[in-house]
Amino acid sequence: MPNKADIKAWKAQLVAQAEQQILKLTDSDQFKKYLNTLAKFHHYSARNIDLIYAQNPQATQVAGFK
Repeated sequence: MPNKADIKAWKAQLVAQAEQQILKLTDSDQFKKYLNTLAKFHHYSARNIDLIYAQNPQATQVAGFK
């Protein structure tokens, strides 16, 4: 059974790894493209924006079903 110091060190390591991954993600060009898509389609739901981005990250307009 791990002691309190081991658990504390493990938690600190997890936080450090998460911070590194977040910094890596937010500095990527792919994330910037995703943010541009969010800005273009702000009136759509997050799920629809994800679908638009997955199909065409350079999309500028979306036609409705009707």
